[in-house]
Amino acid sequence: MLGLTAPEASAQTVAPTVCEAGRVTNIFVDNRSIFQVDELPEGSRLRWIYKFANALHITTRESFILREILFAEGDCLDPLLLEESGRLLRFYPFIETADVFPVQQPDGSYHVVIDTQDRWTTQFDLGVSFDQGLQLERADLTEKNLLGQGILAQVIFKRRREQRDTGFKLQQPRLFGTRTDAQFGWGKTRVGHSLEEEISYPFFSEVGRWAVRQTFHRRDQVFSYSTGAETDITHALLPFEEEWAEVSFAARLGQPGNLTLLGVGLTRERIEFTGFPGDLEVAINDDFGETPAAPPEVQAAVSGQVNGRVTTRLNLMFGQRNLRFTRARGLDALDGDQDIRLGTDIGLTLGRSIGVLGIEGVESPADLFGRLRLFAGHDPGSSYVFMNLAVEGSRLTTGANRWRDVIGEVNLFSYLRFPAARGHTFFVRASGSGAWSAQTPFQLTLGGREGVRGFREEEDPGAERMLFTFEDRILVRWPFPESLDFGFTLFADAGRVWSGDVPYGVDSNWKGTVGFGLRLGAARTRGVGRIDLAFPLGGRVGQKPVFRLTLYELLGIASGLRDSQLERTRRSRIGPDFFVTGR
Repeated sequence: MLGLTAPEASAQTVAPTVCEAGRVTNIFVDNRSIFQVDELPEGSRLRWIYKFANALHITTRESFILREILFAEGDCLDPLLLEESGRLLRFYPFIETADVFPVQQPDGSYHVVIDTQDRWTTQFDLGVSFDQGLQLERADLTEKNLLGQGILAQVIFKRRREQRDTGFKLQQPRLFGTRTDAQFGWGKTRVGHSLEEEISYPFFSEVGRWAVRQTFHRRDQVFSYSTGAETDITHALLPFEEEWAEVSFAARLGQPGNLTLLGVGLTRERIEFTGFPGDLEVAINDDFGETPAAPPEVQAAVSGQVNGRVTTRLNLMFGQRNLRFTRARGLDALDGDQDIRLGTDIGLTLGRSIGVLGIEGVESPADLFGRLRLFAGHDPGSSYVFMNLAVEGSRLTTGANRWRDVIGEVNLFSYLRFPAARGHTFFVRASGSGAWSAQTPFQLTLGGREGVRGFREEEDPGAERMLFTFEDRILVRWPFPESLDFGFTLFADAGRVWSGDVPYGVDSNWKGTVGFGLRLGAARTRGVGRIDLAFPLGGRVGQKPVFRLTLYELLGIASGLRDSQLERTRRSRIGPDFFVTGR
């Protein structure tokens, strides 16, 4: 999340003796609080509220901002470093806007102005959802910018469906005053404990040359299978232990806009089902509170994905990054700016098991692992088109049916704008995902927040899925444009699943949704809340509309172009794309 130190930045730019574009002689920081009270109309009834909020908020420290930028006083002016510095600052979740611009002086030198505005950072989030009925999903107390130094401190209580998590998390972006990121978290889960620890020196956007990462994650968790709700048993809850450890190093060659990555890493992944079948439970009629032991037929249905193993691999990484960045207004945000990537980014990981650090009694198969990822972004005029493709899997070196846990996804997103339809952004999505020869817990469903939104999350489980979405996102500059962004949305979804070889998989027909909703956010910010009403088409007779309230935009490039149901199944997390901040 951080930039290079001043000596590092200087070493990567122009020689210090002659500056053809001029030299930076002064840096001025205008670090503003959350609300600009002076910009409100005189007599505004909101003025005292905004003043009170600003008084409670600790503004991001000037010293923190100066440490994050990629240049220093005395350096030659480099527009790329100014642009990247602003983007790195905006990458932080507690900075709403950041602009870095030069002001030329009469003698040909430059003063650089860093203009930032904070977001509200102290959050007590009750996480109330009206998704499939009133639910208290979480109660998190979070400070995202402790003492104005970028430190995240969080106390977590999460209670959504099968999840029962409590714990805490700390993130320190400047460990011991260096450019190293560190995080630590501990908690209790429904079936045990969780522990996460990471120390990393990432690539700093486009100018970083090398990166190192060490991680350790361990979690006792539950995988929830949807049964399709044909009986009173709506879900099967399979507990397991998962562990991931990694030490990796990577370097980049070339220049920004044409970077080649080479990396090497050692990983160890473990998954065990020590209590099966005795700890397998079921949820009756979507009740995740009281979960009785699973009957034999449920045990038999999920047994094909109860395969513990431990694997240590030596991994090689290759990447080619040809990206440029631009700022676009009102894509996933209502009327705020987003930093978006354009160009291509390709990453390849190849791993080979090396037969060390095994566990007695747990399978440690010899295999080859591969992961390929491709991102592409294009802006034909005022519109934007993005693609994300990823496929991974392992192949055993001996035995029959060698392929195992092959997971693939492709996502196409378009934001279409036309001069004749001012205020409208047409969002179009087409995506496909699936798994083949899944030996560990895996299942997709058709319905839910990111699927066909007129259906419940457990609707139509399967192994492969296709989804299509169309939305008309309409910005309305009313009723309080100085303090609130307000808009409507009209949407339609369509999709289907195929059974494959996962528990309770079905071959569904094509099903659809039509709906409408409201989108809300503070004026000119990136944050969006949604209130949607979705009507199902093609389902069972008598299905009711689904009402949803969410505090973030679910679909689009801001959510990461990734399928969350695939992410919960992904066992290997190594790859070139995990090394970059301000992606």
